[in-house]
Formats: sequence, C-alpha cells, structure tokens
Amino acid sequence: MRNYLYLFLFLLLGTGSIVAQESVTTINGHTFHVGDSLTIGLPHEPGERYQTMGWSKGDMKIPAFAKGKLKKRIIPAEKDFFGDPIGQPQIIYFLSLPQFPKDSLIVYPEHAIQKGEIITAPIEHKTLYPEAVELLQEDYIPALIKAGCLTYTDQAIKVYAESTGSPEQLSDATSNPFEYQRQRATLLEKLKAAVEKFDLNRVYYVRHKLHTKGYDFVRGGYPWDERLGYALPFLATKGDLPIHPFLTYKKNVPFISVPADRAESFEKRKNTLGLDLQTFYIRAYIRIVPGQKYEEDGSRLYKMEVDYLGLDAYEYPHCAYYHIGSGKAE
Repeated sequence: MRNYLYLFLFLLLGTGSIVAQESVTTINGHTFHVGDSLTIGLPHEPGERYQTMGWSKGDMKIPAFAKGKLKKRIIPAEKDFFGDPIGQPQIIYFLSLPQFPKDSLIVYPEHAIQKGEIITAPIEHKTLYPEAVELLQEDYIPALIKAGCLTYTDQAIKVYAESTGSPEQLSDATSNPFEYQRQRATLLEKLKAAVEKFDLNRVYYVRHKLHTKGYDFVRGGYPWDERLGYALPFLATKGDLPIHPFLTYKKNVPFISVPADRAESFEKRKNTLGLDLQTFYIRAYIRIVPGQKYEEDGSRLYKMEVDYLGLDAYEYPHCAYYHIGSGKAE
C-alpha cells in the first residue's frame, strides 16, 4: 500500500512539474515558461498605448517596469447543435500583478517581446552624454529665439502658446484676433520667461530613426553615410500651422561601434538578420550654436545651427533601453 502511495505522489509531483515548466517560444528564439516573472517595458511608440497588451477589465494604466507572473487560460472551443467542437480551443496569456484584478492584463508574449513591451534583457547601459536632456516640442520656439534664429513675432507667440497649453483653452486666443489681442501681453510674457530659462550651454538630444548599412565584421559595427538619409530629424511644433526648426550641422557620425554578439541579438529580434540595411532609433546629441541670424522667408522654416556631438543607438523609438552602440561625430 505504501508503495502505491509513493507512486501516486511521484506521478502527482511529476505532472505538476511538467505543467509548471510548460514553455512558450517566441519568434526570435527566446524561451520562457508559464509561471515566469516578466517585466513590463514601455509602449513601443512613445506617448502611445501598448500594442501587445491591454486590460480585459476596465481601462487602468499599465505600470511600466512592474513585474507580473505569466499565466495561461484555455477557453474551450464552442460546440455545435450536436455537441461537437467548432474550431480549436483558444489560448489566452495573462500577466498576473498583485495590485490589479486577477487575470485582467492580457498579453501576447511573442509580439510583446519583439516590440520591446516585455523586457527580456538587461536595460542598464552607459550613454555618451548622461547629462543630456531631451529637446522637446515646447522647447523649439524658446531655442530658436535664444539662438537668434527667430524673434518675438505674433506667429512665434501663437505657436508657443499652442505647444504649451491645452487646445480648448487656447483655441480662441490663437484663432480669434480680438481675443488674441486681449491675451497677447500675457502670452508674450510667458514666452519671454521660457526664453530666459532656456540654457544654450546644455547638451540636448533629439530622437531620430536612422538607417545604416549592414554589419561590418572587420570594423565591428554599422557604417552610415548621407545617402541613407538625413542624420538629424525634421522638427516641427504642434498645431495646424507649425514652425519647423531646421537643424544644420557640419559633422556626422559615420560609424556606430557595436559588438558582434550584440548586433546578432538585435538583428534576430528585429527579424533582419544579415540584411544590408538596418534601422536604429537614436538619441542624437547636440549643442545649439548661439548668435545666429534671424531670416524671414515666409516658409515657417528657420535654420538653427547645432554642433552635432554623437549618438546612442537603440532598438526602439523610446530610446530608453536595449542600447545597441554609440558613435562620436567627426
């Protein structure tokens, strides 16, 4: 009798172990198991919703960098009039987080890992300029004025107001000429304060999508040249009639140094292994050159000279983790 009990316990424990070790393999070869603790990343597109996960109950905020256990639920196939199954059972994966309702955060693991919304690799990395801050849309007008590329025109005042306030509050001020004249002094003072605060001595970065040639095994990295596209992004303020700061520069980053094993993992995740054209998302580091000349040509485009310092390359648009490599401008 005792032997039967041991056999029963062995089978029971063995079965549980098999269930616990059930694996899910993603399209890029990364393997994880039901019951693993997974880390939520950032949305694939900055400022947008997550593309590969969402709440089944309510519309709560998904907590970036929180950890949750992967769970699976099998929904049986529907049955026809005779009781026979129609189609196949449906498998749904969840991330279980203790602070939220049970089994409410649905996740598509393969796509979540491919898009970086589930983190499977270390995110700590060194950047070329850790002190750099992002040049945001609301900074464009103050930067242009501080550098000398623009003056306090009515156009600049309206565009800055649109970039910093809510559209509902500012629609009358920017579209109704009488209301604009009543608020002009207040809006001008806000813009002057922003210009005074803006620091031309800082290192800024702008995010950009950059194309390079395929991996160079001799030099250990990815070459770039101007035929592959503009090295810095085309910027634009918010609103229906935006102002465009056109960044001009003299230096480039002709090469991004990347170790071969890091390049391989990047290309596997992106499904671009061995291709002659690769795409990165970069933080391009710049210093804005002061003392520039204001030129009005009616195009709403203003040239702003910058000292292009270098870049850090990443796999995803947010440029927050999955660092690939760096390159100095020359």
